[in-house]
Amino acid sequence: MADADRIVPVFKMHTTKNEAKSKEAGRPIFDEMEVVEVKFPGNRYQVSVFPAHQVWAHVRSDDGTSQPQTYAERWPEQYRRFKMGQTQTMAGTPIDELPFLSASKRSELKALSVYTAETLAALDGNELKAIGQGGRELKNQAIAYLENATGSAVVTRLAAEVEELKAALAEALKSPLPKTDPVEASPFNDMPDDELKQFIKDVSGAAPRGNPSHETLVRMAMEADRQKEAA
Repeated sequence: MADADRIVPVFKMHTTKNEAKSKEAGRPIFDEMEVVEVKFPGNRYQVSVFPAHQVWAHVRSDDGTSQPQTYAERWPEQYRRFKMGQTQTMAGTPIDELPFLSASKRSELKALSVYTAETLAALDGNELKAIGQGGRELKNQAIAYLENATGSAVVTRLAAEVEELKAALAEALKSPLPKTDPVEASPFNDMPDDELKQFIKDVSGAAPRGNPSHETLVRMAMEADRQKEAA
């Protein structure tokens, strides 16, 4: 996981007292500003605060030009959740879903800005040490959990595809097979099979053997009729 992916941005409404306006009004006046707190997993002391609509970098757009991008635009999903009053977390599997973590350990990890299984699995160095005793084991358990989940997802997907194929085959078997049209239009198409057999016998001198299909009888009758006309 890259450093940029491990950053935990949390948008908030920051309130500060406007000294100039307060002095002029003779009462406390406060200004509100949307800000983002930027934290790193495993380091509870490294926190940076920036105005949400301040430009953090210039990025290259599809047309090749460089466009300014704000912090709110850098993390649009977290900012959207902030505006809707929803909980802001990193994308991934929440640590609340990890069965090997106790409630107290989940609280400790959240205090260290570790909100997902992916973040826990990626911790290393000082960030991993910050978890305390047993941190390496928790990291390995998170890795194993994600690997097992990935394997299960593949098996589930393949099973779903097999079921879809079975359903499609069953549906296809329910539908009657399309009849093969004769190679050309013929008045023999509408004749019953017994009349076709009699016609073939009368013209060729031999009745059809076995139990040929209607289409086969039509072709035999057409061929016998052509030979009759050619004679």
